[in-house]
Amino acid sequence: MAKRALAALTLAPMALVGCGSSDDKDLPTEPPTQVTQVASGGFQSPTDAVASPDGKTFYFAAYDELNEPTIYRVASTPGSTPEVLAASDPLEAPIGLVLSCDGKTLYIADMGGENGAIFALSTSAGGAVTDLGATNVIRPSSLAMRADCKTIHASGKTEEGLAALFSLSSQGGPASIVYKGEPLVSPTGMYVDNDGVTWLLDHRAAGAAGEGVLWAIPADGSAANEVASDLRLGTTGGCSLTAGGGTAVIPTKDVDGNSQLTSINIASGEKAQLATPDIQDPSGLRTAREAGVFAVVDSEAAAIYRAE
Repeated sequence: MAKRALAALTLAPMALVGCGSSDDKDLPTEPPTQVTQVASGGFQSPTDAVASPDGKTFYFAAYDELNEPTIYRVASTPGSTPEVLAASDPLEAPIGLVLSCDGKTLYIADMGGENGAIFALSTSAGGAVTDLGATNVIRPSSLAMRADCKTIHASGKTEEGLAALFSLSSQGGPASIVYKGEPLVSPTGMYVDNDGVTWLLDHRAAGAAGEGVLWAIPADGSAANEVASDLRLGTTGGCSLTAGGGTAVIPTKDVDGNSQLTSINIASGEKAQLATPDIQDPSGLRTAREAGVFAVVDSEAAAIYRAE
């Protein structure tokens, strides 16, 4: 990823809380079994990507060939050509994305500037990037949407410099602290399930098995519970549950540095791996809300992939 965004990342099994289950039993709960490249070329250092509710369109943050921060839209079929939705000011270091439930608004966590910002952008071409005025959260690094479709969760720092999880209205305004301080160190990618549990990655936290932790934080912010550790995460880190819940999917690397998608059954804690040899640095990842499709970022090779 671009150096300015990278520099901004100060970068035992638990009793699981919540299950991420969906009310729609037809939505997929199994992890992806194959990965296909959708787009590459014309952009560099992508940081995060999200899929439209039906999985037919991906939106991603990257830098253009002049190193200007840019938001792109691309069809999720192989060989597609990305289209620019927004570029340059006020964007500086866009690093985390999430879509509104209807797919009409893209929310952007930007770590640039003194404090960073959270922006909103229409997914229709030609929309303006607007600042949500999310005060109280410093240098936001990732975003997730709650099931109420009205509340955004953001990771970042408090004004005192503590790593924290925040919530704010999708209409903007002050952010409230859900959880702050230890054991969080450098939280990045996350997902919020239907029970309001935030599944939050942390690059630099050390868990029972080693550095790189997936935390589960209940809606009331009462604890940060370790789900898995010793996760060798990509540059920015991505975490998403399957559309039907039940399984967390995280881009990681094995002990030899080979890229893979790690899936974790969040009821049993059982892990499985899907090798992704064509991806150099698997980073941002997000599922479609209504389909078994994931958007996956390769930050090193500047490519966007579809996992299903």
